[in-house]
Amino acid sequence: MSTLPLENIKPHSSWKGGLLALVSLGALVYSGTAWVWLRPALHKPLINKYAGEYKFDPLWVMSIIRVESRFAPSAQSSRGAVGLMQLLPSTAQEIAPEIGLRHFKDDDLRDPDTNLHLGFHYLAKLQHQFPDDEVAVLAAYNAGPGITQQWRKGKPALDLGDIAYPETRRFVRQVQETYTYLKFLQRWKHLFGIE
Repeated sequence: MSTLPLENIKPHSSWKGGLLALVSLGALVYSGTAWVWLRPALHKPLINKYAGEYKFDPLWVMSIIRVESRFAPSAQSSRGAVGLMQLLPSTAQEIAPEIGLRHFKDDDLRDPDTNLHLGFHYLAKLQHQFPDDEVAVLAAYNAGPGITQQWRKGKPALDLGDIAYPETRRFVRQVQETYTYLKFLQRWKHLFGIE
């Protein structure tokens, strides 16, 4: 029996490539990157419509939707917030007449068009209340404008550290991270000619 010197033995590269592909796929799915490539297309025409109407970056609102409901129109929180943008029925009832919804019912929040229209309108109201302060707008969206005003204490902008509620702090951070990631991913998609 003859033996080859160790330096002449070459590892079989196909199993290494397959293992690398499997590990990469697992990392992609586990990290949430697969969602970013596939899910933001859901409701994209409606999001773009209202983003244009209310002058918001659609990726920013997609980030809010991702964190709030993971794009599930039937999502409902333990506190009763409903739909894509997780609006409380009481908030929706208050602002529905402002967008011309005269016969609004709580179940209407499960309709993506209605939910997005109300959600964009509410974000616009918050942005008017907290101009040039994205952290305050997000905090107010999650915890309410009254408590957000208290956290700001007359400062021109709210810092993440000023937010007393851990859930709201986490929400703001997750939206900001998702938004940064979506913008990064959008640049890469354009590089590869993916719309």
